[in-house]
Amino acid sequence: MSETSIEARSARERWNRRYTERGFVPFPDRPAEWLVENRAVLTGPGGRRALDLACGDGRNALFLAQLGFDVVAVDVSDVAINALRKAAVNRGLAVDARRVDLEDEALPGDRYDVIVQINYLQRDLFGSLARALTSGGILIVETVTRAHVEELGKSFDPRFVLEHNELLRSFPDLHLRHYREGVVDRSGRPRAVASLLAERRLAR
Repeated sequence: MSETSIEARSARERWNRRYTERGFVPFPDRPAEWLVENRAVLTGPGGRRALDLACGDGRNALFLAQLGFDVVAVDVSDVAINALRKAAVNRGLAVDARRVDLEDEALPGDRYDVIVQINYLQRDLFGSLARALTSGGILIVETVTRAHVEELGKSFDPRFVLEHNELLRSFPDLHLRHYREGVVDRSGRPRAVASLLAERRLAR
């Protein structure tokens, strides 16, 4: 078994255990603030496709479905995905929940009109994210920076924190529409994050 596969299995087991111990409530009505702030750029005709990466409890997938998107919500946790599948059927949501190991499974190219990645960092996925967007597609990303540890004194695995302006430089082939980096309020608590909204240029 490869080192990557071992790490992925460990991550799946860790999240399965966490969700089981804490109790898992699918599709809570509390989407990420960064996603809500950019709602205006997400409105449009129905029938569009969205991808929610590392979807967790599905809060952002629910928000996208309510805006009329057909949503693919992926996560490494069996516990999360099984619960989301059942809840999506029961609530009639246009959400296709899939257990995906993003360390091993490639994203399809030119597929999604919107991709959302909140509180998740996998650097070798950046190029695939850009290519997975359709022409004119929107990428929305937000996750913690080193300041979360160094300035706010929070505990966080150093492998999964962004360096200063790292996210800003990570999507050179996309058109940057909005970027900010600093301490913001998230669910009533301070959080040092980098937040990006970028667009794949229209095909000519």
